[in-house]
Amino acid sequence: MSAELKVLIFVAATLGFAYVAVYPRLKQKSLTRMMQIDLLLSVMMLACVGAVYAGTATPFSMVLFHTPWWLFTLICAAIVEAPLFWWFCKRWDIDLRWPSEDE
Repeated sequence: MSAELKVLIFVAATLGFAYVAVYPRLKQKSLTRMMQIDLLLSVMMLACVGAVYAGTATPFSMVLFHTPWWLFTLICAAIVEAPLFWWFCKRWDIDLRWPSEDE
């Protein structure tokens, strides 16, 4: 199995867990709270993938160009998360506007 596929499966499993088990159980479902948890998940994904691939010079291909492992992980996470995020926000009627200080 290629390194790209391993990272993609790990990212998809992590985000699947977040959108099936973590986010639905939030008492207050808001964009701010989701962003806080997502930052923690991103750090965790980078730490796990980095533990395997940091310093190995393993090439990660994005079809048209090569990237380092950390950029490949972040790009994969963004691509996998985008449809999950939109579905979840629509399903739970989460306001996507940035909270203002007036409110």
